[in-house]
Amino acid sequence: MTRLFKAEDHGILPGGEVAQKLARLFDELSVVQGEKRLEFAAGVYYIDADKLPQKRLYITNTIGDNEWKKGETPHLNRAGIFMENISRLTVDGGGAAFILRGSACNMAIVNCEHIAFKNVTFDSENPDMHELTVLRRGAFYIDFTVDKFSALQNVGGKWHFAGKDYSVPVTFGRPAGWIGKVTKADENNIVRVNHPLTGAFKITMPRQGVLRAHYIVPPPYKQGDTFCIFDVRRKYNGIFIGESRDIRLEGVEQNFNYGLAVVCQCSEDVSIVGCAFRPKVRYMASVADFVQVCMCRGGVEIRSNTFIGSGDDCLNVHGIHFKVTKAAGNELELAFGHRQTHGFNPFRKGDILRVIGKNTLRQEGLLTVESASMKGEYAISLTVKERAECAAGRVIENASACPDIYFCNNLLDRVITRGVLVTTSGKARICGNKFLHTSMHAVLISDDAKSWYESGMVKDVEISDNYFGACKGYTLMIKPENTARGCVHENVRFIGNTIESAGQGGYYLKDCKDIVISGNKIIGRMGRSRFIRAKYVLNENKYGK
Repeated sequence: MTRLFKAEDHGILPGGEVAQKLARLFDELSVVQGEKRLEFAAGVYYIDADKLPQKRLYITNTIGDNEWKKGETPHLNRAGIFMENISRLTVDGGGAAFILRGSACNMAIVNCEHIAFKNVTFDSENPDMHELTVLRRGAFYIDFTVDKFSALQNVGGKWHFAGKDYSVPVTFGRPAGWIGKVTKADENNIVRVNHPLTGAFKITMPRQGVLRAHYIVPPPYKQGDTFCIFDVRRKYNGIFIGESRDIRLEGVEQNFNYGLAVVCQCSEDVSIVGCAFRPKVRYMASVADFVQVCMCRGGVEIRSNTFIGSGDDCLNVHGIHFKVTKAAGNELELAFGHRQTHGFNPFRKGDILRVIGKNTLRQEGLLTVESASMKGEYAISLTVKERAECAAGRVIENASACPDIYFCNNLLDRVITRGVLVTTSGKARICGNKFLHTSMHAVLISDDAKSWYESGMVKDVEISDNYFGACKGYTLMIKPENTARGCVHENVRFIGNTIESAGQGGYYLKDCKDIVISGNKIIGRMGRSRFIRAKYVLNENKYGK
């Protein structure tokens, strides 16, 4: 029998501020056994971030340890809705909209199982995301209009963007090259550029809502060019799913988040179905990737969703190459290789480990985990069944944490980098999607053990029945970052797709085998393809109008 809970019975009512009441309610649900259902009344609910409880969360591909500011506690996090140690719960928002006031994750699901969360919208009130649009260009200045949702204040004679928990100079972030730019002529094409105020020696306000940047030589911006200004650190994120099992998001909409829209980390069997990640009043909905899947298991289903306006890739599915720092007897010590990813243990008893050559990125041995424990934030100690010396000088990939991925029937548009990155040896199906306006490669199969340490080799990938329109870079790039020759990836089928890229696109295939490119329709002119030590390529494409 399912036990029913109504949010209104706990004082959580539309129109009110509900941060602490939400926290108490989900704490109560963590001790309720059996099947349970929580329902919200339709309406708008406000969440003051400074009233939320704070907890340490180590989230992959987010703020690095060299990026924390003075006075900040590393990895101290908070979320508008925080679910921890809860099982067998369905949450139906009934069309509820949660508006964050201040900076926080929208939601965190930690150490939970059998959770369904649906019919909810998340947005933020005056977040630290701002837009400057070119109004006019003079001989020595450019006037920019500031979006009507951003507040400005003068601090010590300098203009700042201001919000509930931030006050930053309008020049903040320059000249990092991470700013998003869209043009009036093509508002769905977004690219990374330097800060538009780079080179300005003075910033004034000739009238309310207009900033005048004074230059010796103004940059060649055009009227209507819009620049999206934001903090790239990814301190907070959208929805974090950590160390959880059987999690389903359905009919969930996010209009803004401060980092990655959804992070699935060390979790098993996750579904994201019929959700929308799109801006309501801006060009961008997510500061970074829409979906990041790291060290997960089972199946990850991402189906029938809308993804519009990201500050990084739409989807990145990967494992981790751990550096071997000690290998003796049956003992291994591993270290995280990238400063943005550490602090969690993705190993279980019985896991199969691949011993991988750093330069070849190819398997050189197998080990079986007996036990695993953290040694601080950056290292993991393992006991394995076999002799561990074979791993010395190499990296380790957990072959048991390589999920099957189903990315099907989704719409991608206004993506500032790549559409889909997939580096998992599980089954990968990328089918029936519409890829629009990626500023880099539409589908990238990478693998590296010297930079991001994102593993690993792919063995069964089908990319079929997709439409690729106005995608820059290569339509399909297979580019393992190995330095020694030899095939890393295999069995990739690119079949039955339609490509309309006006001179862009093409295929880049490196160090791979058993690749099939067949039955694709090319509309117009396609970009140049490159094949580097790629074997068994069958190219039977059809050209149309």
